[in-house]
Amino acid sequence: MRPSQLTPLLIQPTFSSSLVQLVVHPVVLLTYIAKEYLTPPPPSTLKAKFWNVFLPLSERIHDVERLVFGINSNGEGSGAVAEIVVEILVRGGEGRKRGIERELEGWSVKDGPCELTKLESLKEVWTKKPIAEAAPDPTRDISFNLNLTPSQQKSRAQIPLPYVHEGNPTNRGNHNTAAAILYDPDSADDIDDDDPDEDLDI
Repeated sequence: MRPSQLTPLLIQPTFSSSLVQLVVHPVVLLTYIAKEYLTPPPPSTLKAKFWNVFLPLSERIHDVERLVFGINSNGEGSGAVAEIVVEILVRGGEGRKRGIERELEGWSVKDGPCELTKLESLKEVWTKKPIAEAAPDPTRDISFNLNLTPSQQKSRAQIPLPYVHEGNPTNRGNHNTAAAILYDPDSADDIDDDDPDEDLDI
């Protein structure tokens, strides 16, 4: 029996204050988050936004098992054993650079460790499908008919519209005269601007 290839990765020959933790997740969890929460894995989404959605859902063991095994564990879920997602959590550092780093990597039986974009189960996550949205019909929920029959449309097209010269303005009289405003002053109008307060009783 050969020793596991993961042993050199987990056991470091030197003393270090850093700690590496590997958590395995099913691929269907990422597919579910991308579809239901519209949050695909990085780089398609900001890391902070993705981790805020991913971490709480990954800790719900019952919901994850239902995604993998189906409702009532009847085997109708979307679990695939040929590919998995590995969450790599690195704690530690030196001096003031202590912190936590999180990364997601893929692993498949065929290729071994790989990037998430190489997993066959996540191809639908990376390919954006155009969403065809039909224009809303404004006449759908009304109680009367707004549509015209062909005969009504023909009759409507033959009605002459008022104030329309049909693209030929020369046929509507002589337009060479200059425009003018004719004003007939009323008896109560005070046109004299010399004394504008003459009508006041002071």
